[in-house]
Amino acid sequence: MPKIYTQNVSGCMAEMIGDDGLTGDALESARAAAWDVWSAMRTDIAEDGFPAISIAQQSEDLAAVRDAAARLSTHCDTVAVLGVGGSSLGAEALCALALAPKVDVRFLNNPDPETVARYIASVDVSRAGLVMVSKSGGTAETLVLAMTLMPALTDSRAGDAVADYSVAIAEPGDSPLRRLAAQWDVPVIDHPVDIGGRYSALSAVGLLPAALAGLDIDAVRAGAAEALELNLAGETIEDVPAALGAAVSLALLQSQGARMSVLMPYADALAPFARWYRQLWAESVGKNGHGTTPIDALGSVDQHSQLQLYLDGPTDKMFTIVTQQLAGRGDRVPPDLAVLAGADYLAGQTTGDLLAAEQEATIESLCAHGRPVRRIDVARVDEAAIGALMAHFMLETVTAAFMMGVDPFDQPAVEDGKARTRKRLADASGAAVT
Repeated sequence: MPKIYTQNVSGCMAEMIGDDGLTGDALESARAAAWDVWSAMRTDIAEDGFPAISIAQQSEDLAAVRDAAARLSTHCDTVAVLGVGGSSLGAEALCALALAPKVDVRFLNNPDPETVARYIASVDVSRAGLVMVSKSGGTAETLVLAMTLMPALTDSRAGDAVADYSVAIAEPGDSPLRRLAAQWDVPVIDHPVDIGGRYSALSAVGLLPAALAGLDIDAVRAGAAEALELNLAGETIEDVPAALGAAVSLALLQSQGARMSVLMPYADALAPFARWYRQLWAESVGKNGHGTTPIDALGSVDQHSQLQLYLDGPTDKMFTIVTQQLAGRGDRVPPDLAVLAGADYLAGQTTGDLLAAEQEATIESLCAHGRPVRRIDVARVDEAAIGALMAHFMLETVTAAFMMGVDPFDQPAVEDGKARTRKRLADASGAAVT
């Protein structure tokens, strides 16, 4: 059985790309450190010490997800997901895969008044629903959107049961969101207490919107579980893609000054996934002066907007290109039209043939310019593949964070901005800061 994904880091090595690549000695110390961290993590995972990943091997929590999705799908044409950061990015990454969504799932994660007004104007409110997500139950953006949208919804759907068009996701215990849910009779799905927001894509946070969009949520978890098993089964670091990826990333930082990490998939459906990765990496490793800056890109769009910088700018980046098997897929160019246009090289080619050639050419060009390139390949972009990619990058991120000596699960600096926001609003209203 072929692996659900493969990783190739040879394009990061000096023997392939020259002086800006890694020497064997530079990588060896990072490999040893990564293996030590991974060995401890593997023991921890075996004892359910990493619930964000081990949840992929479970199924009992999915009954509540399916029940809520069935209710909302029956009674709603559009559902807005109210969440920010980890409460929405994973779900967005999953929903982007839907070809013909059962429900039009929208994401309102920035309380921009114009965006909210456009949303309200574009939907039939009498057939609209809400999924309100906040792990803590106190996220200001989620609360303000819930408290402004839910009253209009209850007015427009006065004859409907509230549970048919709304649901909340929050961790157990008293919180503002749970108080509002109780006031409105909105059912609440428990957010796992031991899974942080940016690691929650494989929980109800990601899977409820995915189910609403008509995706196979069992396949998402199965892909994640397969990737986990692939990494756990490795007897050397070369057979543990997540640990090897972390080692290469930090070795490039330490020996070559690669302070930025570009993730560039060649599938439109993976553009939101790259944004999910950006938060995961930045908020997990960026602490105490440590970390590298994640950049999301998209082929072929960023061949025409960023590649000039990538090839001819500072040599301070590591590139991860996510490829898929595209040759022969898509519509074929009629030869007569290609000849008429003077683009004979496109005659008889499919749209997939062009994109396949571009992803290979970009990798070759980056390597030719001495830029370190890691390649991750999936056969197709589907539920299992994105589940596997999510599991890989969660494992890689945690490994890298521990190698840097930082806690991958907290975000202490972010709390400063939240506190300042609350103080400004409290000062303006004369209310006490909570």
